[in-house]
This record gives sequence, C-alpha cells and structure tokens, in this order.
Amino acid sequence: MGDRVMGPYRQGQEVELPLWITTHLVQMGYAKFRDEDQLTLNTLSTTHYKETLPGSRQVPKLPRIFYFQLRRLLKDLKSQEAKDRAKGRDLDKAVSLAQDIVNIRVKKIASLSASGEQTTELTSNLTAEELSLYQSIRETVDKWKKDILGREATS
Repeated sequence: MGDRVMGPYRQGQEVELPLWITTHLVQMGYAKFRDEDQLTLNTLSTTHYKETLPGSRQVPKLPRIFYFQLRRLLKDLKSQEAKDRAKGRDLDKAVSLAQDIVNIRVKKIASLSASGEQTTELTSNLTAEELSLYQSIRETVDKWKKDILGREATS
C-alpha cells in the first residue's frame, strides 16, 4: 500500500471484516475477496444445474451471501464488457443463468409459502433474502385466506 499503513495488518494477511468495509477496501484496491467468496460463471452454471434437476421440489442450499456474490459477479462482468466487447457473451450467459435461478427459486418459495407447511427443514436452505420473501408471501396468503374464510386460516 505504498507509504500508507492500515491498522495492524500485513500484506497478504487474511482478516474477517464487515462486508461493507471489505467492499470499500476492495474498491479502493487495498484488499481482495478470498477466491472461495467469489462466484464465477462456472459455479453459477453448477448452481443452475442443481436448481433445474427434473422433479426436484427441494430448494437447494445456497451460500449465505449468494445474492451479494451474484450482484458482484454481474457488476464485474458488466465492467469487463465495457473494456472488452468479447466479454459480452459471458455477461449474457450469467444474466440468463441468474434469471433462471431466481425464477425457479421464487416459484419454489411461493409454493412452499402458500402450502402452509412451515418447518425448519423447509426453510433452512433459504438465504436471508429468500426467507424474507417466504415470510411475506406466507403472511399475505394467510391474510387472504382469513379474509375469504372469515376465520384463522389453517392449511
């Protein structure tokens, strides 16, 4: 880092910091994310494959920070495309895979939410964003059932 000193850290030292600080340090060029914290086009393809297995009603487990990683991957590919038009195919593929993954997961989450079943087993594979969606849909469906049936809805 030239003549700048950043805390008690040495170059190459791995530290765990809040995500917002890490993101800022990466943008400034003072740090980088660990490779295992990076989402690549290959890992996105693998995730897509798991989501599209025929007959699977299960919601496969995703990394806790999957959607953050996805946004970062798409942003990085978009900036690479601006510098090199050939990277446009990678961006197009990533966007297509991401849309499929999100659409499939939303359908599964909506189905789970509307079913009335709620077990830790069902919701344990959801990310924080997905759990919020699940709860929101579930509350809306429960309210709708109560309005229609005139009493507490039971599934």
